[in-house]
Amino acid sequence: MKRFLFLAIIATFAIMMHAQNELDHVFLKNGNVIKGAIETVKENQSVSIRSTNGELYTYPMIEVNRIAYGKSPNLPSEKNTNSYKDYSDYEKGFWCAVELQGGYSCNINSYNVALSELDIVGGYRFNEYFRAGIGLGARYYFNNEKVRYSDIKWAFPIFANVRGNIISSEHRTIVPYYSFDLGGTIRDGFMFRPTIGIRIGESRSAFLVGLSYMGQTLKSYKAGKDNTIVPDHEYTSFVTLKLGYEF
Repeated sequence: MKRFLFLAIIATFAIMMHAQNELDHVFLKNGNVIKGAIETVKENQSVSIRSTNGELYTYPMIEVNRIAYGKSPNLPSEKNTNSYKDYSDYEKGFWCAVELQGGYSCNINSYNVALSELDIVGGYRFNEYFRAGIGLGARYYFNNEKVRYSDIKWAFPIFANVRGNIISSEHRTIVPYYSFDLGGTIRDGFMFRPTIGIRIGESRSAFLVGLSYMGQTLKSYKAGKDNTIVPDHEYTSFVTLKLGYEF
């Protein structure tokens, strides 16, 4: 009888271990592990798992570290779990962007000038809807001599920048964003530049495509006394296309 009872206990334990090995596992970035049967997985959106207690739980993918199907995976140690940090989850913190743009002035019945510009912008992210920072750039003018009163085709923008998502990027890989630059340009003058565009990627790592209007005061020409040409500051409008990467 005792032998039979011992064998029954061993058999029950083996069945429980086998059942445990057949469970699906969802590992969350906060260190929790949910065991049960995965019911739905929406790529880049969410995962739903029915736990061993019969409850159905749904988690956004941004909170999920990894998923294991039908076996008991190697669990991360408590030390590694507690020290794990995912930068992409941080709501606040430093951010940086590198942006390349090209544009053309909008003068009617006059000469126009094309430009290309590379900017580096960095600052602090308060949330996904608002970030603020400072930008530095290097700009090159084409057809420079017909518009600007300078033989030097290079200019250097320095500006403050605010930007953010227009809608939440949670569960989305493409969202619209806004951006606004306000500052000045060495060798030119006052500049402001609103931008509207789309972010393609994750919350803290995305490619940028934007369309901008730029108002720039240029050191240009005017007719002086005796029909001489003298320098003057003239407000000029530009339309630019912006490509970049933000993290």
